[in-house]
Amino acid sequence: MSCEGRESCASRLINWFIERLGIREFTELKVYRHTLHPLYSLGGLTTLMFAMNALTGVLLLMFYVPVFGESNLAYDSIVRIMDEVAYGSVIRSLHNYSANLMIILSMLHFLRVYFMGAYKRPHELTYVIGILTGLLAILCGVTGYSLRMDHIAAEAVRIGNTLVSTMPGGKWLTPLIYGTGTFDEILGRYFGFHILIAGLIAVLMLLHFLMVHVHHSSPPYDGSDPEPAIPFFPNHLLTEVAAIFVVLGSLIVLSAAFPAELGQKFLPTEKLPVGQPEWYLMAVYSGIKTGVDPFLAFAVVPGILLLVLALMPWIDPAYSRHPRNRRIATLYGSILLGEFIVFTIYGILTPGQEIPLIHALAVALVTAVAIGLPIAKYTSRPVPPRRAENVKRVRHRPMIIEQGSYILLILMIVQAAALALGINAHLQEIYTLASLYFGISIIAFGWVIFVAKVMMVDAPYITRVLR
Repeated sequence: MSCEGRESCASRLINWFIERLGIREFTELKVYRHTLHPLYSLGGLTTLMFAMNALTGVLLLMFYVPVFGESNLAYDSIVRIMDEVAYGSVIRSLHNYSANLMIILSMLHFLRVYFMGAYKRPHELTYVIGILTGLLAILCGVTGYSLRMDHIAAEAVRIGNTLVSTMPGGKWLTPLIYGTGTFDEILGRYFGFHILIAGLIAVLMLLHFLMVHVHHSSPPYDGSDPEPAIPFFPNHLLTEVAAIFVVLGSLIVLSAAFPAELGQKFLPTEKLPVGQPEWYLMAVYSGIKTGVDPFLAFAVVPGILLLVLALMPWIDPAYSRHPRNRRIATLYGSILLGEFIVFTIYGILTPGQEIPLIHALAVALVTAVAIGLPIAKYTSRPVPPRRAENVKRVRHRPMIIEQGSYILLILMIVQAAALALGINAHLQEIYTLASLYFGISIIAFGWVIFVAKVMMVDAPYITRVLR
């Protein structure tokens, strides 16, 4: 293959890969302007957190021992990972932070889809699959942090065993999940469940993305016409790649500077502090602490509330996607979100304490009224749909293009210096400091990609709107 210049050779090589991979369709996609808003990146960031969980999880599997024994070997193996394995503390912290961020980002992604009405036809099934994936993510988190076998994990196992045994069919489910009830058997089963659930999440995510690709992104919630902004390839793809490096580097810096905590070692013969579940289970745990039937508190009530959310595409079939035009959905979602936040805080502030049922009902009622009244007023005046206006667009050269060469030079110097310092710390076996420098280098590399992308491929698409 003859080439006329280096650029031609690179272009032909890229086209060769595109043809052989069968992704020509993706290279011809256009990204709508409204989907460039940061809120539309929440789903992609959730996927990135899942990928980081999978990678760090595989690395942790090489050293983790899912055995309790006589002295809690599982806990000892985690201590050994953090203290003796090179970069072990950073890897475990990455696994912990990315797991929590995955749940946070998936919740924010759900809120964006819900309140912008992105679940309407033809996205109903995509929406339901997203809810199922989120629930599996929480279940994966529960089985994951229970493997630590610290005092928090032991309390989670105890609560889970109690809840399963008291639910209908519990006498058959309990032996299936917890076996004979020994910690060795529970750890082995939780270990297997954790990996199995992660695999199910991967399958549902692939299905979710396939359906989004087939049905495309929802139009703007205000009723205006979607407007193509930039090509997906290479413009938007490079933006996502840059964001991946920036987020990854930031998490590495966070993990090196603030290692994930580990609770006290659990031994059945020792008295330990009261352990509370992770934040995403605290609202349900608050309901359990009221003393009502456990199955009612952790399954029936949350299940009904989630079922209404899942059926909302059919309950609220309004023509508009604007939240002010969807009173039922906006009112229900806002009150439910408020109750979740309030009872999460309530549970955190009452460690090891029972919550009187009358107090819980009063808090729930006050929260519903305090949120429901302003939301009802907000949705009392529907907003008519609007169409995109014809505007004159003139090109301009922002500072990032004018000063791009200098910005790139500074970023490359920072990247090279941080990389050199990281290698030096690695050779001295100061792995936490090395991780800190490597994280800074990765962040700088991400910004190098982004600035270079803006200068080289985005310039024709950067415009200022004149009305």
